[in-house]
Amino acid sequence: MPYNINSDPYTRVSTDTAILHPSRAAVVVPSDTVDLAAYGRVFVGGAGNVVCVPVGQLDESTVTFTGVVAGTTLPVRVRRVWATGTTATALVLNW
Repeated sequence: MPYNINSDPYTRVSTDTAILHPSRAAVVVPSDTVDLAAYGRVFVGGAGNVVCVPVGQLDESTVTFTGVVAGTTLPVRVRRVWATGTTATALVLNW
């Protein structure tokens, strides 16, 4: 699934404000084929690995964050979290 401008709330607001102070959150359900309903930063509630596709990268261009500590927010905006390889739990999307 290619980049979808309608799912990226940061295209319509000041990115500095939106990234630092998100106003919405939703539980992340990892999927190898379906993008998140909105693109944003992912909070990791339970430690583990997170395999994701950052905003602006191709579907097959995954990045693996290894050994993410519980309570961490990933340092990139994400459009998909893969089920395969993701072992972290309690993932929450912030946008």
